[in-house]
Amino acid sequence: MQSSWKPARGVPVARTRRGGRRWRLRHILIGLLALLLLSLFARYWWREMRWRWIVVHHTASDIGNMEYYRRLHMEERGWSDIAYHFIINNGTHNTAVGQVEESNLWHDRSGNFSTRNWYVNTFGIAIVLVGNFEEHDVPPVQKEALVKLIAVLADRYNIPVERIIGHREMQNTRCPGRHLNMAEIRLLVYDQLRQE
Repeated sequence: MQSSWKPARGVPVARTRRGGRRWRLRHILIGLLALLLLSLFARYWWREMRWRWIVVHHTASDIGNMEYYRRLHMEERGWSDIAYHFIINNGTHNTAVGQVEESNLWHDRSGNFSTRNWYVNTFGIAIVLVGNFEEHDVPPVQKEALVKLIAVLADRYNIPVERIIGHREMQNTRCPGRHLNMAEIRLLVYDQLRQE
């Protein structure tokens, strides 16, 4: 004889053991998938979207290239790489004037060692020009390369022109030298961004 009993509306019915296991397994898998997606998004954000500053430096020396300064920073200071994300060469050490080299720090999207400010080192892109701009002007080709690089980075990472600074604007130092006018650089970058 068949029972006509049915559960009242809204009253949960106990699941069978087999159905309960499926339900738990499905929710565990959904949770793991959500964690994986969240992890991928967080990695992407940390790698690509965290940049808030562009800090410009000079080497205070008229010689060198990426390898020269990488060796100097690793051997003398014990760092894992050069202190900067990008270096703009001045034509010494078999480089071209205005040639931009990318460090391993940028390739890995790691923080830099260019200032004493942890926040700026973590969330800032560090660019150094080879030269002592306390002593002489920036070569026009090198300045043009700097403006183009900053414009590309500012556009790509949505960094406002006001956050493009010289090292001395955030720390007591002469870097990037009195002949590298950051107000002029910001204006040139602004003009470059408007043209694009």
